[in-house]
Amino acid sequence: MTGRELQPVMAAIAAHARSTYPAECCGLVLAGGDGALRFVPIANIAGTAAAAGNSQRTRRDGYVMDPKALLAALAEVEQGGGRLAAIVHSHPDVGAYFSREDRDMALGGGAEPLWPGVQYLVISCKKAGSTRPGSIPGTRPAGILQKNKCPSSCRFLK
Repeated sequence: MTGRELQPVMAAIAAHARSTYPAECCGLVLAGGDGALRFVPIANIAGTAAAAGNSQRTRRDGYVMDPKALLAALAEVEQGGGRLAAIVHSHPDVGAYFSREDRDMALGGGAEPLWPGVQYLVISCKKAGSTRPGSIPGTRPAGILQKNKCPSSCRFLK
């Protein structure tokens, strides 16, 4: 998937990142059976009792997707002949980079991605409302969004 292919969902991703600020947002980019992409926000339950066994982080410095919403979204897209295309989360007030924890979660403790063929996208959301996309190296990154195609709220890696 290229940055150009992600353009139709970038405005929704950026809006979700701004709406959850200063907490991290998270969600999925799903490809329907016809290939059309859509962004599905998933509640970040980090810092709650439900997430305690998965992470000690809070919503401000980490994310844990609500497992019921995650499974429901995946079941729906698969039933329609579609697939998971990307996993998205934000980093409030810091850059669009992959932390050690992000990388460990994406690789599931091994050397290969936990979700082969799925891209990982991080959006940096600043207090001023800017967002900056990035993707994990070695996981078929989404690419750099073109300046003339990105919503005005996006900033660029290069």
